[in-house]
Amino acid sequence: MNDERLDVISLPKDVRPHNESNIEWWYFFAHLKGDMGGRYAVMTSFFRVGELEIGKGHYIIHTLIDLNRKKRFNFSGIDWKLKMGMLAIYLPFHLLRHPTDYRMWRLYKCLLKGDIPSPHAFIKNTSIIENPTVLNYGTNKLTFKGENEEAFDVFLKERDSEVQLEFTPLKPVGLIGGDGKPDDLYYYSFTRNKVKGRIKTDNGTETVKGQGWFDHQWGRDYSLAKGSGWNWFGVQLSDGRDLLLNEMTSGKPDSSMANIVEKDGTIRFTRDITFKKIKYWKSLKTNGRYPVEWQISIPEFAIELHVEAVFPNQEMPILGPIKGIWEGACRAEGIEILPSGKRKGLEGIGFMELVGYA
Repeated sequence: MNDERLDVISLPKDVRPHNESNIEWWYFFAHLKGDMGGRYAVMTSFFRVGELEIGKGHYIIHTLIDLNRKKRFNFSGIDWKLKMGMLAIYLPFHLLRHPTDYRMWRLYKCLLKGDIPSPHAFIKNTSIIENPTVLNYGTNKLTFKGENEEAFDVFLKERDSEVQLEFTPLKPVGLIGGDGKPDDLYYYSFTRNKVKGRIKTDNGTETVKGQGWFDHQWGRDYSLAKGSGWNWFGVQLSDGRDLLLNEMTSGKPDSSMANIVEKDGTIRFTRDITFKKIKYWKSLKTNGRYPVEWQISIPEFAIELHVEAVFPNQEMPILGPIKGIWEGACRAEGIEILPSGKRKGLEGIGFMELVGYA
């Protein structure tokens, strides 16, 4: 990491939880191939939420996608501290703003009775250990390793699936936006990792390998409580570069961004990006209408990109006012105009995250 950036983000210090933040998450995805012909996509996010250190709650969302069968295994769970935070702060705040949201009134009453609606679950024995950092969320664990805690092992065990993976970064840490604080949250990534391990589903157990992505964000932010949403794209190009693209849907000016992570890890950053929705998919569960096909233009980088879902139904249920998000595997192709004027074809795979549509 460049010395001039050490005052913003440094590892392993910033791998660890930040008590001054009210929201923080450690996120990864991976595209994997199995030794018996299976193709999988995996995503998990470990959240830490709370206004005060003593009351920090924990929330996990996880999906395992069998790409051959177009089948998903979804899981989300909260601990008792997050339940208390939802009852005391976050749901009352939402209901004051939206008093006719009867679905959230039902959730509030359900949590008051000590229940949680399916397919969510309560998770026990949550903890975060430091030196090295270990996230324990029930039966799910993320263990960082190495001098700077850049690599990690993950173990995810749910009723219908089991995932055991090892992530090893192939590029230096990337400070998103160029300095690691493009907007209200601190943000660093390892956008390309070698991944290997094992996946077990109802179809059997396979040894897998492929490539993955890791993000860590933290700060003080109330976008979700206010009902704001975003469109996020993490794309790993076949030429060794990676794209991190984001658009806030609140209409806040200068909130869109494009980051190109070069093969050597250096980042080019711009706010000059345009997102155009091409095709939608509507969920029968939440009535959310998600844009699952996009045309994205980044003039400063002379890139035109077409991004679409690998398959449409990749919605994930979320506990709280946003109800559901679209979080799933996508593919990309496009054109880059080189300085010489030559047109270069682009293609890649990644994940797309659409929040605020349900």
